[in-house]
Amino acid sequence: MKLKKLNNKLFIVALGLLLCVPRTVAAEDVFDLMIGFEEDAGDFEPRGETEQVERTTEDAYTGDYALQTTERSQEWHGPAVQIQDQIEISTEYAFSVWVKLMEETTVELQLSTQVGDGDNASYQTIDTQSVSSDEWVELQGTYRYDAIVDDFVSVYIESTTSDSVSFLIDDFSMRAAGSSSDISIQTELTPLKDIYEDYFLIGNAVSMAELEGQRLDLLRHHHNLVTAENAMKPEYAYNANREFDFSDQERLVNRIQEEGFELHGHVLVWHQQSPEWLHTEDGQLLSRDEALENMYTHIEETVLHYGDAVIAWEVVNEAMNDNPRDPEMWRAMLRRSDWFDAIGDDYLELAYLKTREVLDENGWEDVKLYYNDYNDDNQSKASAIYYMVKELNENYAEEHPGELLIDGIGMQGHYNSGTNVDFVRLSIERFRELGVEIGITELDITAANTGELTEEEEKNQAVLYAQLFSLYKEHADIISRVTFWGLNDATSWRAERNPLLFDRDLLAKEAYYAVANPEEYLAQNDGSETDTEAIEKRAGQAMYGTPQLSEELDDIWHSAEELAIDQHQLAWQGAIGTARVLWDENYLYVLVNVEDSSIDTGSEFPWEQDSVEVFLEETFNQSSSYEEGTGQYRVNAEGEETFGEMTDNTSIESVVVESAAGYSVQVAIPWVDLSPESGERIGFDLQINDAESGNRESVAVWNDLSGQAFQDPTVFGELELIRSEESGALSEMEGTDSNNTLPLVVAGLVVLVASVIVVIIYRLREKG
Repeated sequence: MKLKKLNNKLFIVALGLLLCVPRTVAAEDVFDLMIGFEEDAGDFEPRGETEQVERTTEDAYTGDYALQTTERSQEWHGPAVQIQDQIEISTEYAFSVWVKLMEETTVELQLSTQVGDGDNASYQTIDTQSVSSDEWVELQGTYRYDAIVDDFVSVYIESTTSDSVSFLIDDFSMRAAGSSSDISIQTELTPLKDIYEDYFLIGNAVSMAELEGQRLDLLRHHHNLVTAENAMKPEYAYNANREFDFSDQERLVNRIQEEGFELHGHVLVWHQQSPEWLHTEDGQLLSRDEALENMYTHIEETVLHYGDAVIAWEVVNEAMNDNPRDPEMWRAMLRRSDWFDAIGDDYLELAYLKTREVLDENGWEDVKLYYNDYNDDNQSKASAIYYMVKELNENYAEEHPGELLIDGIGMQGHYNSGTNVDFVRLSIERFRELGVEIGITELDITAANTGELTEEEEKNQAVLYAQLFSLYKEHADIISRVTFWGLNDATSWRAERNPLLFDRDLLAKEAYYAVANPEEYLAQNDGSETDTEAIEKRAGQAMYGTPQLSEELDDIWHSAEELAIDQHQLAWQGAIGTARVLWDENYLYVLVNVEDSSIDTGSEFPWEQDSVEVFLEETFNQSSSYEEGTGQYRVNAEGEETFGEMTDNTSIESVVVESAAGYSVQVAIPWVDLSPESGERIGFDLQINDAESGNRESVAVWNDLSGQAFQDPTVFGELELIRSEESGALSEMEGTDSNNTLPLVVAGLVVLVASVIVVIIYRLREKG
């Protein structure tokens, strides 16, 4: 009897101890969907037609099985799972999945969601992380679903810069992160369309998701104009048999008309998101006549289909090179696209002539024709666009006196915290001289890099919005429309940098109030916050050490801090990378790993090639011009070394190695004027140029978002020279919060003690 009582008491103690163990999953974590791949693929399927998605025991985050994706040929290829049956409208969901590469390289993998199917689908990013084959990485984030379109919602994993890398996923989970319908649209806010009724139209980019539920409520409240974000682009006009099929577009346009919005047409001729067969077959360019006939047919059929349902067409989009060196010779500055190569430099003029012809023949003379482009604040590019429109309109006026071929210039307005509004002003004033109207067609302003805006970042973003709208009001007599490129931060194509007026919950940010009354906002908030000097510079460390530059990477590189080259100057976001920096008494050593799925060094201009650039100011005087010890050093993906125009052709050493994800560059730059010592600070920046078809598509940087590093060292970041014993970097153990690890240690001890007690009970009962 006493033994039995003792057994019972020990059992109760053991049970109590086990109940005291901290849980790794919170009580509120009730999962709507959890897939570990131990039994099957859990309804995950490939998004494309070529990639293979299957279970494997090669590696797993937990358990024995993971899901592998191989044989990819597009960046968007990857595993996807449909979740529409698990979703409640206007509810935010938290997602998590663990990922790992299957080959020795490093690329960015992205967790994304698709709402809707076919041409009217929208695609949003949930999380992006740098991933390697060394360890499992968690992709996690939240997304609020305010609409379900076509009874289709999926979550999927893709890569951002590699179209072939194979990867594993494991332990996918989805749970509601909040209750539904706990947020409502702020209808008490004055509608922007009413505020600017006497100035210009207020527009937004839409898919079918914006025309349902609370998203429609917000769209309707503030806007009177829309642009189809994707559906009216050339690739969506055809079915798999290369036949015109506008059925999805008709549904979208019908909804737009039902809601009473004006519609801006985007886009007829573009080098992106267009069927390749229009100008190329089996890797060979079509003849000029064939390509021209295809372009004419596409323009005519598309314009006839939409008729006067649109108030304007962007006929040609993004045809001009970035930062052209000779703007007056605009034809030589055109992007070497496949349209250009197949037809010639007159393809652009012919596209406008054909569009005008179709409109005039059908009595739709009121439909305006636009040229649309990004980096409109770059004065060289703005000048090239000016000369192009001027010449084409003058040519047209010779046979059509008093008429314009190109009615307007679309300034996309994809800006960032480094944008100087004075340059935007100069571009507007230059375009005004042409007698055309101006549309601000895709406006957004990126802010934070971390995904969460600080109070200061949000204020600075709002000030820049206020400055722009104050400028737009000054020129309202020629500005026809201002269109924001996205309804809220969560659905922006630049979601991770919070670029819009409304946050992820559709609530107004500071930027809304700045746009609503820019003069008052600027009076209350000193605009000096957006000065280049006030923008926080990135800072990093260079570790002391002398690496051997060779195809086999020297282990000493791993002692240096990793720097992320992940901010984009241009609208297009292409290749990115990471860097490590070492130094000794003779050289500064830089290693850059570039993620780039296709290598292009075809341009005659070295800055238009796939390449890495290093900017260095030895004295860190932050001078506004290049002086002794300041340089711009460039190495392309094939190892060719070039230098900035204001840099002496200093002898540098470099090694370029091709990798599965792209390529890596190692470069040794000799000190010119500095006798380096530990603790010294230098001006420093890194840039990755990403080219396609002989043109630079994207520029990723470590620090400078202004694009002025080639002439202005004040925009460089800051690097401190460090010896290993003085490094400020914390080890993984030092960086761990002891308050977080202590409960885990205690929990382990509790489990151990409880287990021992259970064993004692079992043996006593055996004896009893």
